[in-house]
Parts: sequence; structure tokens; C-alpha cells
Amino acid sequence: MNAAVASSPVPLLDVQGLGLEFRTRSGTVHALQHVNLRLQKGEIVGLVGESGSGKSVLSYALLGISDNAARVTAGSAHFGGVDLLQTDERTLADLRGREISMIFQSPRTALNPIRPVGQQIEDVLRRHAMAIRGRTGPDQALGFRERAVQALREVAVADPVRCYSAYPFELSGGMCQRVMIAIALACRPRLLIADEPTTGLDVTTQATMMDLITALAREREMATLFITHDLALAAEYCDRIVVMHAGHAVESAPTAALFAQARHPYTARLMKSTPTPDSRLADLQSVPGQLPDLRRNDLPACRFVQRCERATARCSASLPPLDVAALHAAACWHPLQGAATTEPLHTSAEPAA
Repeated sequence: MNAAVASSPVPLLDVQGLGLEFRTRSGTVHALQHVNLRLQKGEIVGLVGESGSGKSVLSYALLGISDNAARVTAGSAHFGGVDLLQTDERTLADLRGREISMIFQSPRTALNPIRPVGQQIEDVLRRHAMAIRGRTGPDQALGFRERAVQALREVAVADPVRCYSAYPFELSGGMCQRVMIAIALACRPRLLIADEPTTGLDVTTQATMMDLITALAREREMATLFITHDLALAAEYCDRIVVMHAGHAVESAPTAALFAQARHPYTARLMKSTPTPDSRLADLQSVPGQLPDLRRNDLPACRFVQRCERATARCSASLPPLDVAALHAAACWHPLQGAATTEPLHTSAEPAA
């Protein structure tokens, strides 16, 4: 990996060696393994990868809202001195909405359809009223209704008083997303997890939502984990990008460094499949193969090995950890160097897996 170690303060969120599995009727799904991740105060980090790579599963594990079939098998996730994976449900409930908030993929299904949206913002404010006293900004002296209206105003809702009394079905997709953002930010959390916040929105509304989220994150010095399968969108808004593949975090780097030189073969393939303003259809290349069946008990150490031209027997036997303390790191025994390439790296002494 040979990445220079970045000198940085104690991270706001420090995930080390996270493993998680689901017990299902068709077998045990090894959803996450050896996941390392760090976020600093005020940093916007993009978590990217194909559908099924474990991005949302990771976020649910951090918030303690995983499916009942899920079980954390290893690792830690320290946030403000609390291990989110080991603490009790009461502590997690106090943290959710107050210190850590989440914007879910589909606002229409996340919002309560039979309750006015303003009251749903009030619910969060009332739940954490004592804990957030003195930290909710200039509106802290206002009543709950006024603070809910103010929360809607902060996310640029044109008529926040009318919107307060509206039900989700009366609002457009973009307006519902603004309400979700208002709920998530009502208590001024230190960490925001945005899980595919632009899903189902048109391109113009997508840009508006991302501009809004990043502007508020910068203004409040709020750490933000932006989950997306859209590498181009992450490139535009994120300070740093972490790439996931089949439940593994495989590369972490500042955005500019990642696009200047991807080090993990999967990242390089992902970038070749991502359209840019200058690319032609003929230039795009799909990532070969498919994600491995995570129910297998004989999964190779590197889960990209069957899709990788550079794979050797060593890749199947062991996996180097992702050094999140490094400026640019890849969990790969044969990282790309110099000009990006995906040429084979097989040798007669070490056959491909």
C-alpha cells in the first residue's frame, strides 16, 4: 500500500474490523467483513460501490437498526467514546437523531403517511429536548412548533408554515426529501449518514439536494457519510471516498487522489464504467463478472479475486487490512501503480486463483 500516514486528530467515528452476518433460511450471509472506516469532524466521505456491496448494511449496523436476523461478529465502531456495536439499546436510542442522524433512501416510505410532516420534526425535538438544550442554534428559545417551522425554513422550503401542516402524499419527491433532511438535522447532529439521498429524483433536484446537504454540513462542521453507487456524484461533493466491494472496504483516499490514480483493481474498473462529460458510449467498460454469493462458507480472502486480472494465489489465501490511518490505502496485495492498468499479474510460480 505504501501510503503516507496522515497526521490527523482523533476521528469522530472510528470503525475497525467490523464484521456482520445474516442468518437466513438459505444460509448465513457474510454481509460485512474486516470493514475499516474513519470520519473526522466536518469531513464529507463518500461510501461507493455496486448495489449489494454492503453500504446500507454498514450504516444500519452503526445506528443499531439492522434486521433482527443480523448479528455483529467482530470489530468496533467508536463514536465520541461509545462503541456503537457494543452499547445498549437505550444509549443508541439517545444518540440516534441527537448525535447521529440518517437520511433514508426513500423519503415517502420513511415518513409517517398519516402524520403532518411538521409534527414529525417536532417528535425528534421533543424526544431529545433536554439533551439538545443550548445547542440548537438561535431558535432554541422558540416553542417546538416554531422550531419545526424554522427547521423547514433552513432546508429552503418556500412556505414552511404551510408545509408544516402537510401530509407526505401532498408533497413532491423533492419536498419530501427536504422534510427528511429537516428531521435529520433538527437536533444539529455531529454525524449525518445520507443513504442514497437522491434516489428517485430528477437530475436538477438531485443537484439541489446535494448542494443543500453539503452546504449545511460545511456550515455546521458536521461529519457526513454519503452513501451512493454513483461515483461521479461522490467525486463532485466528497472530500474523501471509501470504496466497498462485496462487504469489504477496499480503498480509501482523498477524492482527487483516487481519481488521479486508483490503486485497487476494483476501483479502477468502477471508474471505467462511470460516464463522464467527455466519455463516449464506446469508452465505458462494465465491471466483469458479478458479486460472489456471500452465503458461501469458502469465500476467498479477497472477494474480488474471481473478477480480477491481477489476482494470484496469495489473494485467495489472505487479505491485507485497509489502513485508514494512511492518506491513500488499498486492501490489495497487487495495487495499481503509475498509470492505471488492469493487465494480468499472473506468474508461473504463483498461479491465478
